Amino acid sequence: MTWLPLSAINANTFDSDANALKALQPAAYQSLNDFLAVADQVNDRALLSLCKLYIAQTLKCRTLLPHADSALLDALTNWPSNKRFSPAERAVLDFTDQFMVAAKDISDAQIQALAQALNVSEPSTFVYAIYINEGYTRLLTFFDIDAEIRATSNQSASVLGEKSDRENIEWVEGKKSATDPRLLAAYYAFNLATCSLHGIDEITDEIVRLRSAEYHDCKFCQSVRRVVDLPNGTDDLMQEVQQAHGSTRLTDQQKVALDVLEIFVTAPSTVSTELQQKILQHFSPVQIVELLLKEVFWMSNKPMISLGTDPGAVSSTALTPFEYDAAGNFKLLKKRA
Repeated sequence: MTWLPLSAINANTFDSDANALKALQPAAYQSLNDFLAVADQVNDRALLSLCKLYIAQTLKCRTLLPHADSALLDALTNWPSNKRFSPAERAVLDFTDQFMVAAKDISDAQIQALAQALNVSEPSTFVYAIYINEGYTRLLTFFDIDAEIRATSNQSASVLGEKSDRENIEWVEGKKSATDPRLLAAYYAFNLATCSLHGIDEITDEIVRLRSAEYHDCKFCQSVRRVVDLPNGTDDLMQEVQQAHGSTRLTDQQKVALDVLEIFVTAPSTVSTELQQKILQHFSPVQIVELLLKEVFWMSNKPMISLGTDPGAVSSTALTPFEYDAAGNFKLLKKRA
């Protein structure tokens, strides 16, 4: 049973902790469900299912593993040499393994092997599916959700259109990308659903985004700053992030938020009782779910980083301000240099 108290809702009316968790942020969670479902629909399901199982095994996600084939789990422990796996399966597992550890270190050879395994010219559609399933699995693992339901991506997606109305972050795709437009539509819907949430104060929201950008080494993300009222004596929040626990300007709540991110992106199955208590002291269940749904979105820099399509810093000479509009759109306040 999850350690997160669900008193903010009538948890007894739900058939599982997972469904109760969704009720804390229903719109954002529905967009996540849609993203997962579309990822299944537009990719090779057998290969993606293999990657999802490997992600769950690696992260020790007790929500998803009880439904898995035990023989397949055993084989995955030594997949590089296990003859059960075809060259295509080993290629997708190799990419997934490196993607989870450090997307920035994926090689051109790994990208080419993945594309060949999928029989596509470039593999971004599959890589976005790896990303959102990794983020979802980290979320389930962090909250220690019971294994009461099967993966959400087995559900049907809401009706989603293409990206005809999007003008704000077209750089996500890259000029040479052939990402399936249905998947991009689901990605953009998840973007809006998460970035339009405002239950977390702006400074906490921004320091967590900055630490995520630094951790994943997204050059674009590190070059922009959300317009917020900075604490007195602070010129740049990144400086506070980099010396967080020695900072006299960050609050205890903000330091806990950074601790949450650190565990989420490194070892989400190891949330200590001490950290749980700190989370519950400083955040409501609604707030902590919002914070981590946003991190799942911010992790969307990983496909670009892994494929070498990160657009790079907006400016080489100065930080560039941005804001979210009311709908959750990312708006740069200066033109790209």
